[in-house]
Amino acid sequence: MPTFSIDNKIIWRKESKIAIVENFYPSVYREIIQKENFLKENFKVEITTANKEKLQRLFLPLYFQEVVSKENFTLSKETIAADIEKKLNFNAYEFMFIYFQNKLIFAWLFCFKNKGLYMAYRAFNRNFDKTINHKAPISYWAEKLLFDYGKENNALFFSHGRDSHPYIGKSRIGLPLYKIKTGVRPGKPGLNETTLVEEVLTEKALKKIAPVLFFSDTDENNFYKNCYLYFPKGSLDESYLKEFEKVMLWAGINFIPIAF
Repeated sequence: MPTFSIDNKIIWRKESKIAIVENFYPSVYREIIQKENFLKENFKVEITTANKEKLQRLFLPLYFQEVVSKENFTLSKETIAADIEKKLNFNAYEFMFIYFQNKLIFAWLFCFKNKGLYMAYRAFNRNFDKTINHKAPISYWAEKLLFDYGKENNALFFSHGRDSHPYIGKSRIGLPLYKIKTGVRPGKPGLNETTLVEEVLTEKALKKIAPVLFFSDTDENNFYKNCYLYFPKGSLDESYLKEFEKVMLWAGINFIPIAF
């Protein structure tokens, strides 16, 4: 029976030297370019210095509404607020805000450090307008805007955060698919990570927590080469699995779906 050594954390990175047209999944990039004029005409983008006043007045209300309120969210409002305030004390963070009809619908906290752009907390109200939201790929557009902004400010790489690993449950397994479409790749955290723990999982154990997605086997640059997805037969749509397969192939990652 197969066993896997899985780190409990995973990082996501991409280099700025790769052309933006190659960074994004082709269909995603085409949609952004096709709709960019529409987006610029209907949405206001602001990149501004992060401080506690903007955190309390703008960012946290949207984050609490759209993220903390989810059933599977485990941290408290107080913990989130304290963590972000701590970040603001140690680094020069910035906010990206996107408004629709003067209402804040998207917010992203990020900073420049160690020659890279580090993306942190973000929140997005996907139901901001029933007649227009399906026409507006706000999340991917924000990725492009931040990529452009990072290159303008000489960032050599982009870090799309650090996730818990493996990804468990239907609501979680789509996150790595989204991130890979934006051009970032999954990698092994540095050995000095104080919270990094290696766990050995058997196939029998994986089948008890399905659907579950995880990465294994790194290349010379510590990026993962293989992606495993364990899931009960019939629990995931074939079209969804095909999308995984196509995106992973484009990214150069071996996709190994295992139905049971």
